[in-house]
Amino acid sequence: MRFGLVWRGDGEVAETARRAEDAGYATLLFPDHTGMVAPLPAMAAAAAVTSRIRIASQVINIAFRPLGALAQEAAAVDIISGGRLELGLGAGYAEQEVRSLGLPFPDAPTRIGQVARALDVLPRLFAGETVSEPPGPGRLADFSLEPAAPQGGAVPMMAGGNGDRMLAVAARGARIVQVTGFTTSAAQDRFRLSHYTTDGLADRVAYVRQVAGDRFASLELSVLVQRARVADDRRAALEELMADSPVSVELALDSPFMLVGSVDAICDQIQELWERFGISYFTVFDGRNEGFDQVVSRLA
Repeated sequence: MRFGLVWRGDGEVAETARRAEDAGYATLLFPDHTGMVAPLPAMAAAAAVTSRIRIASQVINIAFRPLGALAQEAAAVDIISGGRLELGLGAGYAEQEVRSLGLPFPDAPTRIGQVARALDVLPRLFAGETVSEPPGPGRLADFSLEPAAPQGGAVPMMAGGNGDRMLAVAARGARIVQVTGFTTSAAQDRFRLSHYTTDGLADRVAYVRQVAGDRFASLELSVLVQRARVADDRRAALEELMADSPVSVELALDSPFMLVGSVDAICDQIQELWERFGISYFTVFDGRNEGFDQVVSRLA
């Protein structure tokens, strides 16, 4: 069982990295959005001031960079960190962000297909292979990395989401499959809750198992926790947290994406998710994880 801390752009990268390592988090993860620090340079900075914690992305927007450039920059993080890179990939949903960079915004099936392509090609590049793809815009032609990533093709790759198409790509090509409990809408740039309850998670894990087949046993299953708070009165804490949220308190009480309660209660909830579904990797957002370090110190 392990835990990840997602940096939200608040505070200094170096200070957050040292604090996360000292608290026992297994990974420090960086998001990928315009209007905030770019993830790969920030990941390199975090790697330079730590020695144990793994450096990860939550998640790289596949639409932002050519695949070869992403491979070069990610390999540099693996080199700087001494082989501690974990690379999370996503299809992206914020159309305005992509278009603000002057880039095209393909439809969802195309973007999801680009994630599948990256899950296939990046490990080959990290392993030192020279890759040529069928000719076309953005396709690699006799491209290789020098130097290659220290972990080679074993760099852990994470993908996931909530919908069938993205989870299928993750189940077939990633090592870490993360379930989010919500769906994004590119047209409206908004989130829609779906499969946010325990039964919803059961459905998503069952789907991943079905698609993954024989490789399911080798997958690491993760949930992206939206809020975590240590509190004696769970309902009262959720009433406060959900005051300005579309999520009802009753829904939050039954959500594996909300880890709220006493340290004992949260540990019991995590243990149940591990025993029932095989979830062994929990990521929480920095600044939205009040008291959660106590849980990490007990279970990590």
